[in-house]
Amino acid sequence: MNRLLSSLALLAFAGTGATLACTGDAAPPDGETEAPTAEEADTGSRGETQAPPEIPERPFAAPTGPHAIGMTEYRWTDESRPERFTRDPDDLRSVAVRVWYPTAEAGEGGAMYVQDMAEFGDGQDFVPVTHVRTNAIRDAAPALGPFPVLVYSHGGGWTRFTSTFTTEELASHGYVVVSVGHNGFNKTQFLPDGSSVVLDTLTFPDQTGDLYGDAMAGWEYLDEHVFPEWNADAAFVLDQLEILNAGGGPLAGRFDLDRIGMYGWSFGGANSIEMSAVDERVKAAIDHDGQLFGVAPTQGTSRPFMLMHGDVVAETPPFEDPDSIADYNDAFERLMAVVRETDAGLRAASTGDWYDITIAGTNHGSFSDLVLFIPGASPGIDPVRGHEIINALTVAFFDRYLKGAEASLLDDPGAVFDEVEAASRLGS
Repeated sequence: MNRLLSSLALLAFAGTGATLACTGDAAPPDGETEAPTAEEADTGSRGETQAPPEIPERPFAAPTGPHAIGMTEYRWTDESRPERFTRDPDDLRSVAVRVWYPTAEAGEGGAMYVQDMAEFGDGQDFVPVTHVRTNAIRDAAPALGPFPVLVYSHGGGWTRFTSTFTTEELASHGYVVVSVGHNGFNKTQFLPDGSSVVLDTLTFPDQTGDLYGDAMAGWEYLDEHVFPEWNADAAFVLDQLEILNAGGGPLAGRFDLDRIGMYGWSFGGANSIEMSAVDERVKAAIDHDGQLFGVAPTQGTSRPFMLMHGDVVAETPPFEDPDSIADYNDAFERLMAVVRETDAGLRAASTGDWYDITIAGTNHGSFSDLVLFIPGASPGIDPVRGHEIINALTVAFFDRYLKGAEASLLDDPGAVFDEVEAASRLGS
């Protein structure tokens, strides 16, 4: 099986952000499986030829908003920050963003999902989706605006376009969505000039075999070394948007920078909540199934936020012997207790409105595009249905808190979607 399919399957069945953080989402690069050769990618364990995955060319549902969608990309260098995850002392922090926005141009889109395979080294991870097209029109002229701005952070180890299903939906409803690529903890390996940004210093702690202890050490590493860089990436992007908005380019004047929200998946969701706590420019935030980090779990935030959770975890631990399975289950339950504690701490310490949502049948991968690419990756709910619910709640939340809309779905989402269990605190 191709490496992308293997890694996507692991992620899709990982369950919650807690499990992901101690397995696929936080695995050190030097612990990944070596890339298969082209011949190996086309053969199974017995050597027989495997048919390529039947991923549709257009897997993304048509967005439901009134706007057609434009998409463009930028790459910015933060001259004030060295790249802490490479050994070259001359490296500076580079941030790539993909921007989705309303456009007045007509058409059904068709921009390629993967724009440049050279960014991803050998490219094996993306071979199954090189043909995939999106609903966006590449470099389309933006509609007049200005539009509220949403900054998106991907899951750890993935890409800035891993949740195209929701970035396109939001753009169709009148938002500019700016998705940030966080080098060193994503799949980007090379900059356009060929420079490597593969993590080769400040790497994850060595594994000891103690599942719980290793996971906690990984979380401590993320909190101390990686999370602050993601916070700084987001703040830098907000600075760049101010420059872009005041400049003479196509998107000048299209950003309503008084109405900025953030959301993200997994580690990116934690980044979004944290930014709402530490950066006054961020007015509202959503965490799509991510374990929390930073100061937010203890200090809270004054901004409205939403936590979304999947409810399906891996049915079978990745071990066969009874002792290893028992250790896995014990570690998982202890980690979940930490997740529940940090979520509760955030809710208790925060002073704004909050919503806590669980969507029956979804798993951790449901909050990304990945479940669209692997048959069986979402056994508890049809992936399209899961995305419909996630999108509806995400749009409603930002409509209420950035556009001032009524967004009645938030009042009782379970009455509209049977799969949703919701708690909230309003009017604090």
